[in-house]
Amino acid sequence: MSLELLEEKNDIFGGTFNEWRKKRVGKVEEIFGKNWFKEKSVLEVAAGFGNIGFYLQTLGADVTFTDCRNECIDEIKRKDINAKTYTLDHDTKWEIPPNFDMVIHFGLSYNLYNWKRDLKCSLNQTKKYMVYETAVNKFKEDISFSINLNNSPTGRVYGHEYHGPANPQGGSLPSVSAIEKEFERNRVEYQRFDDINLNIDNLIYTNPCDSNFIYPKDSEGNTLPEPYEIDSFDNEYVSGNRKFWVLTKP
Repeated sequence: MSLELLEEKNDIFGGTFNEWRKKRVGKVEEIFGKNWFKEKSVLEVAAGFGNIGFYLQTLGADVTFTDCRNECIDEIKRKDINAKTYTLDHDTKWEIPPNFDMVIHFGLSYNLYNWKRDLKCSLNQTKKYMVYETAVNKFKEDISFSINLNNSPTGRVYGHEYHGPANPQGGSLPSVSAIEKEFERNRVEYQRFDDINLNIDNLIYTNPCDSNFIYPKDSEGNTLPEPYEIDSFDNEYVSGNRKFWVLTKP
């Protein structure tokens, strides 16, 4: 019965997202074990309709949910009127009462313009662990792209507006190198899991990030500065698909 909580019946976060959640939660359970969650405090950021958090509650966790959209928070409250929630814009500097045992940070960073600041804010909330999953670009250099939906022919390339950036500035698509350097700046240990059992459909975690980026130049031969703009996180010219980490505070 409890696994059914990962299967959202609403089409907005159902369908492919159901298997996506099961794969990611399964990996967390593989790493930590189901018993680890008993009497642990967990913060699920960008929780959507709260499926992961509600499942972790069945393992004994005390879960708090955040999302930037009131509609998502309303749906979480509809499922459980007593759910602990915060409506948060993760593209701003934010804080809530800290000291969670774990932060679940799935599918958020690429929808943020200020992903580095949010990473720091999120790490401030945990005593020990953060599980971090996001889309990345395919280049091995320390480079990031900004996602500007105005560059898209349709103006929006996501299946639903809840799947994309809430901030009009758009999102970000950094490289694995850029992300891991940010982990190091925040002085956390990290382990990346490029495991085949995370893969589903077009959400691939095993892709190597080893392509060389050719930095664009102006008419005088000067290298143009970042941020370079793309139209979506799955832009075929730059996408490296997905990556999954466990971060540990010393």
